[in-house]
Amino acid sequence: MKQRSTVELYSYWSKLYTKHGIPERGLIEPSALRKTLGDTFVLQSGDLDYATYRLAGTRLCSIYASELKGHEFAAPWIQLERNTVSNVVRSVGYDQVAAVFGSNAKTKSGRTLSLETLVLPLLHNGQKNQRLLGVTSPVTRPYWLGVDPIISQSISSLRIVDPKQDTSPFNTRFTLMKAKVQPSAVRIPQGKRVGHLTVLEGGKSGFREDPGEII
Repeated sequence: MKQRSTVELYSYWSKLYTKHGIPERGLIEPSALRKTLGDTFVLQSGDLDYATYRLAGTRLCSIYASELKGHEFAAPWIQLERNTVSNVVRSVGYDQVAAVFGSNAKTKSGRTLSLETLVLPLLHNGQKNQRLLGVTSPVTRPYWLGVDPIISQSISSLRIVDPKQDTSPFNTRFTLMKAKVQPSAVRIPQGKRVGHLTVLEGGKSGFREDPGEII
């Protein structure tokens, strides 16, 4: 986790988690997230095979030049990775873990931009996998951001955080590598396989296959 918005949202969620366990949607106070609110989103999932935006901040909508409410969360990712993204998000909801995506985004005019996305579990009326809290923020904010919309993105890194076990989420690192085959796993914390990718735990020192693929 590198971006200020990511760190601030995880820190806020973590304080609620320490006191209440996985927090209820109603415990989230927008006033406590004033600095990150424009980048923040809430997803709804339930029995669907994919999550959709229920709420999305104005800065987040602007980088896609679209009102995101009702849109599928995984839609901006390239076709090969959409099932992977949906599987990871489903695991966040069911397995009550956090996920951090690094993404390489491409705009309508061909410009490129790096994004960081955090997805966190929430409870809704005591039920899991109904609501998810998250934030997406660009690594840099070029002058054209919000004018030249993002039309596609691909995963550059992925990290899974188990809040019950990971006591240093800003230091522990995970490596993302391409797998030789494309498994159909839905759950990931146990099997480590995510779509056509494999997530390997690296600990604080990390296991480096490609320096560009570690958060």
